Amino acid sequence: MPRLTLALAFYGAMAIVPATAFAMQPYLPQSPKSFTRADVDANGKITAAELTPRAEKRFDKLDADKNGAVSTAELNDALQKAMERRRDRIIAALDTNKDGAVSRAELDASVDRLVAAADSDHDGGVTLEEAQSYRLAKLRKPATATGVQAN
Repeated sequence: MPRLTLALAFYGAMAIVPATAFAMQPYLPQSPKSFTRADVDANGKITAAELTPRAEKRFDKLDADKNGAVSTAELNDALQKAMERRRDRIIAALDTNKDGAVSRAELDASVDRLVAAADSDHDGGVTLEEAQSYRLAKLRKPATATGVQAN
């Protein structure tokens, strides 16, 4: 049961956080790579002047009818599309037999692959440090042509 809970929590968080957190609200970058991208003048600090163009670009993308305001319906549509894309990536990653559903065996195999990939000292478990290192390595790894990152 703990294994299933861990896997569901992991994949659930991966499905919801990107869609909701980055839909429209301005945010401060958390990873070194995204911080460097946002720090346009490369002075080691991010200012409102550097964040505003990015926030406005997201705003313009969400303002489907181009009336200068993002409605609840426009935001709902963007969130729904983001959730659908994330759902498709999760199914592509977990549904190894491509039958359109994720079985418990496929989920368990995915958990095994995840732990094995993050377990840098190969002792059968993942420390917090290993989990953080694995996460950073995943952030730095480019996506494939289909947009899916390898484990």
